[in-house]
Amino acid sequence: MARTRRFFWGWSLALWLIAIVLTVSVTPRTVLRYTQWRELRKETAQLQQELLALRAQERALQEELRRVQTDLGRESLARQRGWIRKGEEPLRINP
Repeated sequence: MARTRRFFWGWSLALWLIAIVLTVSVTPRTVLRYTQWRELRKETAQLQQELLALRAQERALQEELRRVQTDLGRESLARQRGWIRKGEEPLRINP
């Protein structure tokens, strides 16, 4: 009986040592993978926000392009840039 108890205790100790060695050897890699995953997730969120902003900017530019392709839009853009037609005199108001 003492022999089986010693045998069981030896196997139990060996299994615990194997479990500890595996835990110690795997933990740093797991932490590294988790850190990389968290950084990639953060970067992905930032890129998605940037993509949303770029899509909104694209929509605004497309709308501006549609507006400028009309005669009224072209004239409005020219007026915004300070252009005048032949024969027109710019009106200047001094404060």
